[in-house]
Amino acid sequence: MTSQLSRFTPHFSRLRFLLPLVAIMLVPVTTITATAEEEEATPYYGDWENAHGDKLQITSGNIQVNEEKPVRYDDITEDSDGSFFVLQLKDQSESSYFEGKFLRLAFGKDPDRFTMSIYKTLEDALKKQNEVKRVEWSAPADEADDEPEADSDDAKE
Repeated sequence: MTSQLSRFTPHFSRLRFLLPLVAIMLVPVTTITATAEEEEATPYYGDWENAHGDKLQITSGNIQVNEEKPVRYDDITEDSDGSFFVLQLKDQSESSYFEGKFLRLAFGKDPDRFTMSIYKTLEDALKKQNEVKRVEWSAPADEADDEPEADSDDAKE
């Protein structure tokens, strides 16, 4: 019986080497999948604009208004039903647009619009008090929607 086991010993040693290698190779795949799922579940990622002509871009790690330097943030949302999110700016001193350190993003029925309320403290953001600034953001209009359609009468002339 030991002679039969000794025949398989080289195979087991290869397997011991390959299993950790396969596990290491699968880690990036699960990270990429989690990021894609996270982006799908995070409605504030993307490009936004407001009525004043400001442009806002939010990615998984930065938030940027117009041409200002991007600001790093952490999503510190807890106990949300998905209608609001609380973001903590990490280096807001580099941005003149944000006048506080905490952003509360509130979505209504329209997923293409949200209200950004800016607060100086987390307590104020959670209690929705002492708001420093409020800005309404919406998804940019499609360029095709902005162009007037050609009348069929014009085409006949």
